[in-house]
Amino acid sequence: MPLTAAATDARRELDKALDGKWLSGLWNVSNEERTGEPKTKVTPHLWKWADVYDSLQRARDIIDIGGGTTERRYIRLVNPGLGDRKLTAHTMLFGFQLIQPGEVAPAHRHTMTAFRFVIQGKGAFTNVDGEKMLMQPGDLIRTPQWSWHEHENRGSEAMIWADGLDVPLIETLQVVSVERRHEERLRVKEGQIHPSLYGMMRPAGRAAQQLIAPLHYRWSDSYAALLRLAESVADPYDGVALDYVDPLTGGPTFPTLLCRLQMFRPGEQTQSHRHRSTSIYHVFRGSGTTEIDGKTLAWEQGDSFVVPLWSWHSHANGSSQDEAILFSLHDEPVLRAFGLYLEEGAAS
Repeated sequence: MPLTAAATDARRELDKALDGKWLSGLWNVSNEERTGEPKTKVTPHLWKWADVYDSLQRARDIIDIGGGTTERRYIRLVNPGLGDRKLTAHTMLFGFQLIQPGEVAPAHRHTMTAFRFVIQGKGAFTNVDGEKMLMQPGDLIRTPQWSWHEHENRGSEAMIWADGLDVPLIETLQVVSVERRHEERLRVKEGQIHPSLYGMMRPAGRAAQQLIAPLHYRWSDSYAALLRLAESVADPYDGVALDYVDPLTGGPTFPTLLCRLQMFRPGEQTQSHRHRSTSIYHVFRGSGTTEIDGKTLAWEQGDSFVVPLWSWHSHANGSSQDEAILFSLHDEPVLRAFGLYLEEGAAS
């Protein structure tokens, strides 16, 4: 029932009085803002590799790193639906970094979780808390929050990798913190014990607490596992999909981010589903299409795209002969931690 003129005036005066005391009435929140379906400002979007690569090449000639003003030559993917926030999604940031031969991206650490998924090049290393790792295309390298890390390219060609971070989430919690080492390089630690070195066993006399969670997931191992899984029945919604897990806990890649590798076999078409988590994809191999709430994104190697939360989506491999492989990151662990994760399939 519409308010009378007198009631409207009275409410206006009440709201004004509340404003003066830093208070606010919940009656000012419209029903349209509280719906039965999750809503997001993140929109489906495709970033073409040609645009990203050209931008990285331009930045290579203009942006100098390690000189004290700029620490990383990093270009982030910006979602059109998020306006001036310059984010890929409301909980995640995704972009690409280029480091030239002879360059060192100096050491720092931060409260944001990060990872590197290597796209191309050879000869570069990353050092995370004293563990020095050679970067190869297809490798995933974890950088847990508050871990010291630096990058160095000792090769003869530029290295490019994808960086994913939980920046928006940490900003929302207002716990962003960054610390720099300035001129000091990270030393390499010797004798660290990783479960990945010994499979389902561990050195005698060493407690689980003494083990260091692995930071480096090599492409050779990941791809071999993907091929083994491809021999069985694929998931109807995600094809042949593997999650990068923390073997010490059996949980997701990070408490706030889940990284995934999936293959769509030649001609494969998945069924449509939706979930409350947001997903960002990078096409490592192949070509195909993804339909998101009726909008079709045609992708090829190097492209990236985002699937907003609660959006119906399906994938299709556009080739009848070659596999398609996608790397992706998801904010699913956060939703599961709060009991908010939900998934629906079109056939359910």
